[in-house]
Amino acid sequence: MSTNNLVGRVTGKPSFAQSFNELRAAQKTKKGVPLYSLYINRPAGRLVAAALRNSALTPNHVTLAGAVLTYGALLWLAFGAGTDPGSALIGVILAVGFILDSADGQLARLQGRSSRLGEWLDHVLDSGRIVMLHGSVFCFLTRTTTLPTLPVAVLCGVFLFASSIIFFAGALFDQLSRHSAPPLTADKRGTGGSLRRSALMLPVDYGVTCLMLVTVPWVGIFLSIYAAVAFSHCLFGVAYVAKCFRALARMG
Repeated sequence: MSTNNLVGRVTGKPSFAQSFNELRAAQKTKKGVPLYSLYINRPAGRLVAAALRNSALTPNHVTLAGAVLTYGALLWLAFGAGTDPGSALIGVILAVGFILDSADGQLARLQGRSSRLGEWLDHVLDSGRIVMLHGSVFCFLTRTTTLPTLPVAVLCGVFLFASSIIFFAGALFDQLSRHSAPPLTADKRGTGGSLRRSALMLPVDYGVTCLMLVTVPWVGIFLSIYAAVAFSHCLFGVAYVAKCFRALARMG
């Protein structure tokens, strides 16, 4: 018998290994999930959730902790970050906040504490994060470069618009599809779980956006990556909205 199983029997509480395996066996669908979220963020969130299962912390505590890290890092980007190497930590902190964003839902399943309040709080903080992220990038670029304000505002605004459309279209589609019979899918071919599609979606993964911010000390490199990722969001947003539109039209 393993030490983890023995500890679980003695204490009457599930061990870390039991909790981790339970989550691994009950993961959400892989369909339509980009590579970073699928193979890095979800497993990391699983580790955190399994470690916290027997603690006094609730899923909402984890959600708020992630929000503190995320919003704190974005405030640093907006008003304090410069071109020193230490500012690269912004991307790392955002990535940790993203892990906690995955861990809260998994912890809720382990503790049996899933709630509408938790889901609402998660969506509100995520939507605020989108707005604040690109506003912070705008502040950072206007503080640290001599670029004209208008082109910077247009670039950040376009990225913000595309990100918001993708987020709200996806969230609303998920809600509407829950009430359809049979459940709707945005892709009739059912290939969303494929490695190829997950790889193609990588540029629009929020985890990639977090890692992109590791390059803020090198403004020229950061700006080039930011523009490329913004373009990717625009292309994906058009395709994704069209797929959701067709799926909802079939329902009608």
